Amino acid sequence: MTASKHETRLFEGIKLIDTPLVRKSLEFARAHHDSMSFNHIYRSWIFGAIFASKIPDFANVDLEIHAVSAILHDLAWDHTSIFATKDKRFEVDSANAARDFLIREAPDLDQRQLQIAWDSIALHTTPSIARYKEVEVALCHMGITADFLGVKFPGGLLTREEYDAIIGELPLLDFKGQVKNLLCGLCKYKPETTYDNFVRDFGERFVDGYSVESKLPIDILMKPFE
Repeated sequence: MTASKHETRLFEGIKLIDTPLVRKSLEFARAHHDSMSFNHIYRSWIFGAIFASKIPDFANVDLEIHAVSAILHDLAWDHTSIFATKDKRFEVDSANAARDFLIREAPDLDQRQLQIAWDSIALHTTPSIARYKEVEVALCHMGITADFLGVKFPGGLLTREEYDAIIGELPLLDFKGQVKNLLCGLCKYKPETTYDNFVRDFGERFVDGYSVESKLPIDILMKPFE
């Protein structure tokens, strides 16, 4: 699915795919996010769309799957979310919730499309894997990363003018401070899901009583040999 096969709309001069499924995804995300989180996922989608328009390797990306993946990628990063479980990483909870939504709202999607959407969300914080997966997975990761790096995103792919225009319409709203609070909440209330991933760093630095003693992968792997 490329943009030429679907209707599009302009957002600050940026062409975005505009399908019933994309609109439903935005409505679903809006219903389950506060303003800061909603602005983040919306910006992440737009940044990815910008990159898709500039990088030849993304010429055949499924723009609809990329859009819904970016829009639904953080459904469970708040530990109080109805989609959050006690025993799964927030990326997996978010991917599961997104897949359930897509199965319900887009029964015409095939299993490969559903799997790519799931992978895009589950791997969006794992660049060492995501960038080597399908183009939709890599693009989703890149757009999300760009929302943290802004114009410092490598390669000069995001101009100051583009960034400022998007931020003007979708303000940051104490983005990094609130993200810190959300990730610290995961460390505090479901720490067992954080020991083997980047969220652990927030727990070690900011959460009183958080400890990874005897819980790191190396501890688990080497214990049988002691």
